[in-house]
Amino acid sequence: MLTLLSHTRYRQQPWSSGKGSTTEILIAPAHASLARLDFDYHLGMAPLKEGGPLPLFPGFSRILLPIRGAGFVLNGHPYTTFEIAHVDGDTQTHCELLKREVTDLGLLYRPSRVKANARVLTLPFPLTLTLEPANTYLVTLLEGSLQAAGQPLQAGDTLHLSGEESLALQCERAATLAFFTLQPLT
Repeated sequence: MLTLLSHTRYRQQPWSSGKGSTTEILIAPAHASLARLDFDYHLGMAPLKEGGPLPLFPGFSRILLPIRGAGFVLNGHPYTTFEIAHVDGDTQTHCELLKREVTDLGLLYRPSRVKANARVLTLPFPLTLTLEPANTYLVTLLEGSLQAAGQPLQAGDTLHLSGEESLALQCERAATLAFFTLQPLT
């Protein structure tokens, strides 16, 4: 199954600190809530306007990817735009911005239920990816234009795939995308 999630339909979720909000792209299962922490995985985007401690999410892990701005430093380790950071939700993590505001794309997931990984792909030409039907894939277009499985994507759109054996990607110019793989552990 392939579902196109348009960036115009994402939901805003306020932070518990009151200092901002996350644009929720997807949460699974669909009836789950970030506030109740009863989900397997959550994909969202958030503008970071100042440094400080990241909230703890006991029992979860994070994959963070700066997608706009210069990047950030997490516990002394710098991550520039499109560099992937893996963060344990049980561990206090301090974030400093490299310059001004940074927007990050983040996957929050429960490692006891899901194994997750991410890559950033820059495609200069059409490509067909082989997929494992048992896995779920989340593909967010970061830059450029792209057609995936015949569906046009705009920057910020996300594809949610499960049960698929392949994904045909067509681009006329270079396109950059975040590609998340989620493997169920049950």
